[in-house]
Amino acid sequence: MAKTLRDHLFDTIRELGESDMKAFKDKLNNFQPKPGYNHIKWGELEKADAVAITRLLVNYYKEDYVVEVARKVLEDMDKKNLAHNLFQATGKAPGGTQQTPAPTSSTRTRVTGVAAPMLMEYRPGSSRAGDSGDKIDLR
Repeated sequence: MAKTLRDHLFDTIRELGESDMKAFKDKLNNFQPKPGYNHIKWGELEKADAVAITRLLVNYYKEDYVVEVARKVLEDMDKKNLAHNLFQATGKAPGGTQQTPAPTSSTRTRVTGVAAPMLMEYRPGSSRAGDSGDKIDLR
């Protein structure tokens, strides 16, 4: 079964050690979300474990904004590697837009025997309308 966004978020939060978990909660408590969203109160975060924090994040920020919130909090903690891994795993770009994750070595395909498109084409003495025999930029 494929992992859900919530699964990836939980895995990321679980990777934080005890002291980093406290820092994450503190940064999250002080995070100023975009208009239309509320920040999570300290009373809800103080004793929360990774499961509860994941639940709170998804409930407060929904799937369209939660990855961006977690990314910003992790980056504020200088945990850019975890933020990057979360983005890669979920394919969520900043702003909540869906991105196709960069191909990995297992998804890259080698193409051979295919001619690359020419960017410039020369048509000397062409009689077609608009062709003056000059170079045409095909970009």
